[in-house]
Amino acid sequence: MPAIFESLPGLEVPVGGIAAGFQKLWADSPAKESRAVQLNLVLHLGKSTTPDDANDQFRTTLAFAQRYPCRVVVLCPDFDPAASAAMRAKIYGECFLGKSKSDTRCVEFVLLHYTLAARAHLENQVSVCLSTDMPLYYWAHRFSEAAKLADYSYLLTRSKRVLFDAAVVPPDAFTLPWPNPAAVRDLAYTRTLPLRRDLGQFLSRYDPGALVAGLKTVTVRHQPKYAAEAAALVTWFRRGLARCDAALAESVQFRGEASGCPGCMSADFAYDDGGKFFRWESDLDSGHSAFAGDLGTGRTELRAGASLLAPDAALAEAMFF
Repeated sequence: MPAIFESLPGLEVPVGGIAAGFQKLWADSPAKESRAVQLNLVLHLGKSTTPDDANDQFRTTLAFAQRYPCRVVVLCPDFDPAASAAMRAKIYGECFLGKSKSDTRCVEFVLLHYTLAARAHLENQVSVCLSTDMPLYYWAHRFSEAAKLADYSYLLTRSKRVLFDAAVVPPDAFTLPWPNPAAVRDLAYTRTLPLRRDLGQFLSRYDPGALVAGLKTVTVRHQPKYAAEAAALVTWFRRGLARCDAALAESVQFRGEASGCPGCMSADFAYDDGGKFFRWESDLDSGHSAFAGDLGTGRTELRAGASLLAPDAALAEAMFF
């Protein structure tokens, strides 16, 4: 992965000179006295990451850091068995103005390029790069096999949150025996927060028992690029309806179906009583959605916006909530 390491911004420094490099970087900066960070974030770029994708995640993290000053360590593994065992490092720093001129927020990036031969020394190097006494978060991006993450037990066990994105990881991420399952967050699920909020507000007008009584199927249809978000909504519907009436919800069929409509995502509740229904249709490209339902108390309709969380907002939501 040298192409990824070289494509990311930053000043290359000796691995043993990272601290000195930051001292020099900030020496003439007006923010040198106000660079307190709130957390550590390790961004681990997996085997299927491309240089363009790596830069996208770098920019997402940079946007996140404008709200939450942090020390970011970016891991760039090199899977070439013939590559040199020597580690390489880059540093990058940037400051932003907050709500006032006196509110300065800074981010520090340490980028580490390492080969499998140097893997045994990685945990020590990462620990040296982290800001002491600050909480640690771990974002595993585009890994090819979830089982291989077990080699990074230091990060999996110490991190307050472990993040991945179901849209770009293999399915076994959901079956991996994570050391701390309660700490794991799926960014695809987090991105659906605005949709789940609006759906929940509309459905909350109905009696919980009426929502599940006679319910046969819950179908979420989606444009192919939103398959991970649609799967997250299916999971959310299943959990929510089980809370309404666990016994009745057990007989409901939950499914996701691909749709050819660009930008579209929809949900449909089908009941054995032909007069009862709930339907939600959205176009995420245009930002519009429509709700309609009748569970025996009269038809109700509503029009609203529709959007997914921006990447940096989804990152913050997954880390802190």
